[in-house]
Amino acid sequence: MKIMISGGGTGGHIYPAIALAKKIRNIKDNIKIVWVGTERKLERKLIAKTDFHFEIIKSRGFRNNNLFDRFYSLLLLSIGFFQSIFLILKYKPDVILGMGGYACAPTVLAGSILKKKTALFEPNVIMGRANRFLKKWVDMIFVSHKKTVEETSDKKYNFVGNIVREDLYNIPSKEWAREYFGLDPNKKTVLISGGSQGSLAINRFMLGVISYLDKIKDIQFLHITGIKNYEEFKKRFLRTFKNEEVKNYKFLPYVHDMHFAYAASDLVICRAGANTISEIICLGIPSILIPFPYAIDDHQIINAKILKDIDAAIVIPENKLSATDLSDIIYTLIKDEKRLCEIGDLAKTLNQPKAVEKMSRGLIKLAEKKIN
Repeated sequence: MKIMISGGGTGGHIYPAIALAKKIRNIKDNIKIVWVGTERKLERKLIAKTDFHFEIIKSRGFRNNNLFDRFYSLLLLSIGFFQSIFLILKYKPDVILGMGGYACAPTVLAGSILKKKTALFEPNVIMGRANRFLKKWVDMIFVSHKKTVEETSDKKYNFVGNIVREDLYNIPSKEWAREYFGLDPNKKTVLISGGSQGSLAINRFMLGVISYLDKIKDIQFLHITGIKNYEEFKKRFLRTFKNEEVKNYKFLPYVHDMHFAYAASDLVICRAGANTISEIICLGIPSILIPFPYAIDDHQIINAKILKDIDAAIVIPENKLSATDLSDIIYTLIKDEKRLCEIGDLAKTLNQPKAVEKMSRGLIKLAEKKIN
């Protein structure tokens, strides 16, 4: 059996897809995985660690309303479409899975036109633009949230739950994880992350919070700035503290072993992207969510609402946030062990631990329909 997976680009698409592909192979023998992706470095690096057949196509989202930009995106998507036709004819997959985002659009559309069995995965509460365009072309749609299914009568929708990287089911102790990052193993720890690409706004808020370190010196911070924002953050951090040694604030450009970072933390400050929400739910981590205000169709605000509605996270709009308020919230929350536990426990009530297995079996069943 051959399964073609498409839709990489960012970590939020790549990590769940890798976990899914590995689970499929655990369930059924002799599965060949063909990964159709983009030229992004992270995707190439992660797929290189597997034995998947990796193919690159052209693809690009519509980033703004500039006429030239839209024409260029359409050109690359068209090239990617014809590249996908060639790859489908070459590998003859039994089923094609799109993991969402612009990167999967050419391959899923080409597969549908070539009469292949096709499926989509939607990790957000509301469907992204690419998946909304593709949904009428595919045979099955797997979704992470019940609310997505509740708002449609279409039988092709299949609720499976949150798909997360497999490492999250095997995390170390807090003490070990803190020592791994060079932190005090016995001190309360706050993790700050803007997702796989980082968040410039959150970084700047945290620079303001740092000025209150005297007040919160009994708390330590692990901050993942994002690779492209790291040098700016480092420059401003060193400018603020000059030659002073700040032992309770550690910042890194990127962390591949995110399960270690989660394990080290008592509280997470982050965006509300689909993958981040899924990981918070899986681990039951207390969180302060700052949704990205410019996300298409406000999908991060809607993702965050899933947790906010059951008191499973503190949600703060970016335009209502200040460094003073954030430092006060951090200090109050981290000192309230009971409240932290309540928030984490409520988040975990949304977890679907068999999500990867359920989706894997659904995809295998769809492929077998084609074979039979």
